[in-house]
Amino acid sequence: MISVETLRTLPYFGGVSSESLRAVAEIADEREFQAGQIVFQDGAASQTLYFIQHGEIDIIYTLQGGRQCVVDTVVGGDLVGWSSLVPPYQTTATAAARTAVRAVCIQAPRLRQLCDRDPALGYCLMGHVAATLSDRLRGALVQLAASG
Repeated sequence: MISVETLRTLPYFGGVSSESLRAVAEIADEREFQAGQIVFQDGAASQTLYFIQHGEIDIIYTLQGGRQCVVDTVVGGDLVGWSSLVPPYQTTATAAARTAVRAVCIQAPRLRQLCDRDPALGYCLMGHVAATLSDRLRGALVQLAASG
C-alpha cells in the first residue's frame, strides 16, 4: 500500500476523488528496478500498471527477424504497462530499466474492478492512458522510420 499523497503527485489521477485515491492506494506499492533489469517482456500477461517516479525505462519492440529496436524511453511522470488495462491484457513490447528506477506499481486486475465500480475514475485514467498511447505511437513510428 502507498500513500494517497504519492498518488496525488501523478498527473494521471488529477481530479480523482479522495475516496477513489484511497482505494487505488490500497492496491499499489512502490518498487525499484536496477539498470538493465527487465520490467516486463513482450507477449507476457500484463498484470501491473507502472508509474515512473524516478529513472528511465526503454520500450523495446522486437522486429521481424528478431532485431530489437528501442522506440521510446519513458521517464519520471510517465506510465508503462498500459496493456494491463486493455484486453487481452498482454504486453506489446519489452520494458527494460535504462537506469535505476523507482515506480508506483498498481495491481491492474483490481484497478479494472475499481474502474468498473467508479466510472469517473475509469474515465479520468483511460483519458490519460489514451493520450499517452497517442504520443507513444507517434514517437515509435518516427523511431522505426529512422532505424530503417
